[in-house]
Amino acid sequence: MIDHKQLFDAIVVGSGPAGATAATLLASRDRKVALVDAAKFPRSAECAGWLSAGVEPILKEMGVSLSGSKAKPFKEIAFYTADFEKSASPALDASPGHLIERVDFDAMLIKAAKKSGVALFDQHPVTEIKQNEESVTLGFEDHAPMSGRILVFAAGRGSPLLRSVLYAGGAYVEGGWTAHVHAEDKRLQKPTVWIVLGIDKFSGFAMVAALDGRISIGVQTMADRKDVIPSLVMVCRHLHEKQLVSQDFTRAAAAAIPVPSPTATALSMDTHVGKCSLVIGDAGGFVAAISGEGIYPAMWSAKIAVEVIDKALAATSPQDELMAFNAAWRTEMADYLRPPNTDIHYLLPLIFSNQPMADRMGAAFFSGENI
Repeated sequence: MIDHKQLFDAIVVGSGPAGATAATLLASRDRKVALVDAAKFPRSAECAGWLSAGVEPILKEMGVSLSGSKAKPFKEIAFYTADFEKSASPALDASPGHLIERVDFDAMLIKAAKKSGVALFDQHPVTEIKQNEESVTLGFEDHAPMSGRILVFAAGRGSPLLRSVLYAGGAYVEGGWTAHVHAEDKRLQKPTVWIVLGIDKFSGFAMVAALDGRISIGVQTMADRKDVIPSLVMVCRHLHEKQLVSQDFTRAAAAAIPVPSPTATALSMDTHVGKCSLVIGDAGGFVAAISGEGIYPAMWSAKIAVEVIDKALAATSPQDELMAFNAAWRTEMADYLRPPNTDIHYLLPLIFSNQPMADRMGAAFFSGENI
């Protein structure tokens, strides 16, 4: 038998939105929690910083308020065709959310985690994960090993450790690709979001998010890796030609690095449960298919995981309780994550000629409703 007094109740690997949420909510339930990350905080991330309205109730539960923060609600929204010749402005029933620099958002979450009693171990790159019958032990190159009753893996889709957490039982499903340009554009001061539809034959899109003179231009596609940068360059060229931005960002786009995007791959994975372990956030493919939105689904998956873990820690057979995560997230999140019922390419003419269809696309993109 293991001595539970010598263990963390949970070790969370990865301090992004999913990991920080899981750690904070578990600690708020009087669980002994370690939050481990290879990076030093504060850190930046390749992300537009779009927080959908669904994030706010989770933040409230974490003791975090966007009021008074650097997050700003955005209302100026437009869809564009890939050549920027046509545009449409959807009317939304509810607020689409806020924009915030990702480094500021992550800092808010880490502050909340520390306040709740989470032990933060940044600059701790994990070199080994050993899953035992009743616990999990992490190995580090320059630090002593660390053990916990349950591991919450939230280190992102690109982590080489993901396969070892899910072992043979969890199919590793590849998703799409994304690439970003982050730059200054003093002309764009108001919180603004533009969505460029149909950039490739796979219903790829681009998101342009501007806030306080900073701009993020990102593409999301299911095309091959080699096609990502040309799409980003094309979008940046049209933005400049149409004078929507004050600078030419094509050179920056050409130098961008494509990274894997786990768009809706959660739906294709056999399981998110390993031995004494759960996988959440980007690592688990919790990214909405239609919009590439990752922050809210990541935090949502963490909230569901916390409910399951809290029961598992009190159970005589924790592993049996952990298995409930597979059904729990599918029941709550599947509709939000899955692709639309209709190929977006067939809808493009209607989106840009029919206001109700533009409104429906807006609701699908920003609220997770299906077209």
